[in-house]
Amino acid sequence: MARSGRRRGLAVALAAVASMAVFRDGPATAPGVTRVARAGATAPDPQAAHEPALAQLRAQEQQRRASTDFATLPPSDVAFGPDPYRIAALPDGRAVGVLRGESAVVVLDQAGAAVARAREPISPGGLAVSPAGDILVVGERARGVIQYRMFGNRLVRLATLPVDALGLRDVALAPDGNTAYVVEERDGRLLAVSLARGRGDGQPDRGPADAAMLRATGVRELSRCHGPIQVAAVAGDVMVDCLLDHAIEIRRPDGTVARIVHDGPIWRFAARAEPDGGLLIAAGGVEDHPLEREDGGFGYIDSFVYLYRLAPDATAPVRLAAINSSELGVVTPRWIELGSAPGSAGAGAVTVTAAGYATPNVVTLTWRGGFTARPEVATTELVPGITAAARVGGALIAADPLLDAWIVTGSGPPRVVPASGPPSALSPSRIGELLFFTTLMSPWNSSDGKLSRFTCETCHHEGYVDGRVHFTGRGRVFAATRPLLGLGNLRPYFSRALDKTMTDMVHAEFRVANRHNGRDPWFALTRADVPWLARVPGAPAALSPEQLRGALMAFFGDFTHRANPAASDHAAFTPRELEGAQVFRDRCAGCHAPRLIADDPSSAVPFAAWQHLVLSPSGPIVWSNAEYAKTGVEPYVNDRGARVAPLRRLYKKWPYFTNGSVRSLDEVLDRFAWTPTAAYHDGAPDPVATPLTASEKSALLAFLALL
Repeated sequence: MARSGRRRGLAVALAAVASMAVFRDGPATAPGVTRVARAGATAPDPQAAHEPALAQLRAQEQQRRASTDFATLPPSDVAFGPDPYRIAALPDGRAVGVLRGESAVVVLDQAGAAVARAREPISPGGLAVSPAGDILVVGERARGVIQYRMFGNRLVRLATLPVDALGLRDVALAPDGNTAYVVEERDGRLLAVSLARGRGDGQPDRGPADAAMLRATGVRELSRCHGPIQVAAVAGDVMVDCLLDHAIEIRRPDGTVARIVHDGPIWRFAARAEPDGGLLIAAGGVEDHPLEREDGGFGYIDSFVYLYRLAPDATAPVRLAAINSSELGVVTPRWIELGSAPGSAGAGAVTVTAAGYATPNVVTLTWRGGFTARPEVATTELVPGITAAARVGGALIAADPLLDAWIVTGSGPPRVVPASGPPSALSPSRIGELLFFTTLMSPWNSSDGKLSRFTCETCHHEGYVDGRVHFTGRGRVFAATRPLLGLGNLRPYFSRALDKTMTDMVHAEFRVANRHNGRDPWFALTRADVPWLARVPGAPAALSPEQLRGALMAFFGDFTHRANPAASDHAAFTPRELEGAQVFRDRCAGCHAPRLIADDPSSAVPFAAWQHLVLSPSGPIVWSNAEYAKTGVEPYVNDRGARVAPLRRLYKKWPYFTNGSVRSLDEVLDRFAWTPTAAYHDGAPDPVATPLTASEKSALLAFLALL
């Protein structure tokens, strides 16, 4: 996710800006006083020396807020550049990839140059290729699987296989080619699409007359989980990465389900069938350990590469290895490859290759003769931001949405091939994007003991959530992860609403991110500190502390929510959605205010304008205010309750409530009740409070799906 010359109208102006946070410090010390170095002694707060710079950043933040029309900000899925997201090898020696931001499918030669392109307004995110060369693509805004085929240098769309679902994230083909498996994140379904082959009819938009087109003969739901982002079909097994459940579910040919379950998200996996019918599974994810926040920092959130084996008749996979990839320079691995290598005396060896999205390294782990010893480690430097890669001829071509480029490696040094247009100098917002998704914000962190090398995305996958409910280190308070998109008009920040401006929030994040590395968080960066910056087109040679903070603020100002697929396929409320909007107005809007700026009551949107803004691509209404509320969800994070949660993109967030105690929106509405003077999400006083009727709940669910 990056930019290439966009930013229309909004904001070029300021290097400092926006709103939000990722980490948060512990209890604040008194103004002007730092922690006591020895009994009875105090020292000046070092923040006082930075106050003039922070005051200037606050002024720039306020200026940008005043000049921004939050009703017309573009969604980040179109504002953040082409975003090459997935790539796969084709049988003819080329590769096919998808540009999620440009809604395009492209075919690349072995040098990474585009030779064919098809535009589809679907925000594609899933890709599969059959041995015969069928290219299957799914997207967030497509109700189906699209089939393409290459004819010479022409990429031809042959057919659309209808699937009644939105938010499709991935697709896989069964080895026999008779079934396509898709996952969608709105309801968390794994669907099996039965396929049949037909002949083309010669119409121009169907390609050559002899093209074999696929058609869907039936769609079956196989299972549901929370946040499915990947599906794979290996031999007779179907596997799903359930991001928010922190699990990989493996559906066996006999219908039984085996599960790998961690204490934290799994970002990607690869699998292969073993000769005896078992499965070997490699996965990249966060450390399988509860997150620790007791000292105000972050502990036990390193990135790991795992290796499992599922025996043919077993009900649970066995862990063979867990390797801390953060200490090997691979943080947030989002591309995993499972292979083999020649072993000693002709014996086979197992290799796992992983690329860090947050770091420039690719590591290959090799086990020879068993898994009791640590593997051999080989590391290659590329650039950060890799989400997928394909081996084409003698080259490896990787998709890099962070740099909006294809990364091509072969016999020479890696090349950064822009996915669309020439590279440009990095704007402050793009530098902020690097701060968010890479280790640039705290490059000196360690992986010793509970210490960890991490990024914002470690807990906020693609900026949204990770499904975790972690202990905050305060009293009995647990907290669920919140999305970090849409923060520009959402201050104050955190459930405790501690930071009233984005400047203060971002400044706090630098302090907490560097809490355990012994470095002053008010630091400058040069290429000597972060050598990989020299391989990023347009990267500056040095960045001051003020520029770093201003860049992260600029990014948060631009990091708007992705378009909601359910709200983008019709221009007017259905009768049920309109009824739900009316129930929301009467029962919910007192707290979840229909404002464009959370802390500005004058930005409230009248009911007559809800339809237009809710169904617009950006869906800009925050559905929150700047207040605390006591709604019965305990324990409260603040003496006055909790900050009213925004409701944008609820389908991306799970579980619900500040404490993460509720597992479905149906349960949220079942617990809701109101009195003439208050509303309650839990523990409403009975019999005074009135619950929602079944009809009201049904209508509200239809409306909430649009937010």
